[in-house]
Amino acid sequence: MEPLAVPSSAIIRPPTSVLPLTDSTPSFTIKSINKSFKHQYANIYFIRLRLLRGSIEKEAAKKWKNVQGSPKLVSRVLDVVKGQLCFVIGTVYMDMPLKPNVLDDIGRDHSIPAPPLPEKIHSQDDQVMLEDESGRIKLIGSILGDMQLVTGVIVGILGAETISGDFEVADLCFPGMAPQADNDDSMDIDDDPQTNSDDDVRNKYVAFISGLDIGLSPASEAQTQVLVEYLTGACGDNDGQGFASQISRLIILGNSLAPLGPAGGSADEEKEKEDKKSRRHGNDNVSFSPHPIQNLSAHLSDLSQSVAVHLLPGESDPSGTILPQQALPRAMFGHASSYASFSCETNPTYIRLAPCLQGNDGDELTPALTILATSGQPLNDMCKYVPTAPTTRLDLAEATLKWRHMAPTAPDTLWCHPFFTIDPFIITETPGIYAIGCQPRFATRLVKDGKHRSRVILVPSFAQTGILVLVGLRSLDVRIVRLTQDILAHAAS
Repeated sequence: MEPLAVPSSAIIRPPTSVLPLTDSTPSFTIKSINKSFKHQYANIYFIRLRLLRGSIEKEAAKKWKNVQGSPKLVSRVLDVVKGQLCFVIGTVYMDMPLKPNVLDDIGRDHSIPAPPLPEKIHSQDDQVMLEDESGRIKLIGSILGDMQLVTGVIVGILGAETISGDFEVADLCFPGMAPQADNDDSMDIDDDPQTNSDDDVRNKYVAFISGLDIGLSPASEAQTQVLVEYLTGACGDNDGQGFASQISRLIILGNSLAPLGPAGGSADEEKEKEDKKSRRHGNDNVSFSPHPIQNLSAHLSDLSQSVAVHLLPGESDPSGTILPQQALPRAMFGHASSYASFSCETNPTYIRLAPCLQGNDGDELTPALTILATSGQPLNDMCKYVPTAPTTRLDLAEATLKWRHMAPTAPDTLWCHPFFTIDPFIITETPGIYAIGCQPRFATRLVKDGKHRSRVILVPSFAQTGILVLVGLRSLDVRIVRLTQDILAHAAS
C-alpha cells in the first residue's frame, strides 16, 4: 500500500483585514435621516447632474480645446442658439415606446391580463433626449447609433441646434474613470488574466460566487456541498488544498436562496397540485419549508470557520426589492452569526482590504484594494436598453466606470430608494475590483484610463455553471474554479 501523501509544511490560510469605509467609498445602509418616501425622485437626477457636471466640464475642455470654431459651454439646455457650435451638459433620457408606462397600466382594462414584459425595450423608434433643470432637447446624429446610452447617464454633447429645433450631435464626452486612492504604480498588474502556477503560492485570492440557489434541487445542494468542502480543504489533493488555502475571502453576490415557486415539473402537474390543495376559510393552505434557509445557514457556518465570508442579498433573496438592498439580518443564519468572520453586506457594497504581507518569506506587501460588489440588477436592467449585439454586458459594465455611475437607470426603470440629498450610486473612487453577480456567463476585462485600473468580472450562477471566480490581490489576475459533484478542477479563465 502506498503511503498517504502528507504536505511538507502546515497549510495556513493567509489573513486579510477590512478597512473602514470612507467618504469616497460610502456605506449603502439607509440611515434614519434618509429613510423617507415623501420626496420626489427628480431630486436624484438634480444631485447627479450637479455632482458630475464639473468633471465633464474639465474633460470636455481638454477634449474639444482644438475644435475649429472654439465651442463654448452653454449652461442650460434651453439656452442653445440655433446654428451655433457649442457644447452642453445634461442627463440622457431615452424615450422608448416599449418602456413600461405606469399611466398605461392605470388606464388599461383590468379584466384583461396585462401582456408579459419584453426582455428588451430597445426598438428602432427610440429617441434620445438631453435634459437639465431648464428643459429637454431631442438629440439626432449618426454618432448616437454607435454609443452605449441609457437613461440617467450624465454626458457632455458637442454640436449645434438645427432649424427644426433638434440638436445634431458631433461628439460626446463622459466624466471618465474616477480617481483611484489605492492605485499603486508598483502593483504588478497582469493584463492577461491567465497566471502561471509558480505565482500561485505567492498570491492571495478573493473568491466571488453568485446564484447558489439553495432549495432549487438536490443536485444544486450537492454542488454547494462540494464548494464548502473545497474552500475548507476537506477534499482534493495536496496541490489543490494548497491552492485553496490562498483564498482569503469569499464574497457571495446574491441569489443564495432559490426564488419562490415550483422547482420542477410541468405546468399541468403544478395545476393538478394546486387543485388538490385543501382550502380553509376560502384561502389556500400554503405550507412553508424552512429547509433552504437552514441549509444555507449550515453552509455559511462551515465556511465561516475557515474563511471570511461576505453575503450580499440578491433579487431572489428575502430582502427589499428597491436598491440599495439592505443587509440580511444576521440572526436568520443561526450559528454562522456567532463568527466574526461572517458579514452581511448591502447590495451594492464597498469592501476595502488593508495592505498585507505575502510571498514565500512574507516580504511582499500587497497594496490596499477597494472592491465594489453588486448582485447584478443594475447591469441586467441596462441590458434592456441596448440591442443584443454588438454591445455586450462587459461593455456596459466598463461604461458604468467611465460614466461614474453604477446604476444610471435608477429610478426610471430600476427601483431605488428616493434619496433627497445624495445619490449613493455615483462612483467617486474607481474600485480595484468591480464584481457583478448573477450574470448569464463568466467574463472579465482589465479596464484602464491613464493610471486608473479596475478589474471587471461578471460572475455567473454557481447552481447552473459550478464556477467560482478568483481574483489575485497582487496582480488582479483571474482564475476560475469549476466545481461539480463529480470533478474538482481549476483552470485559467
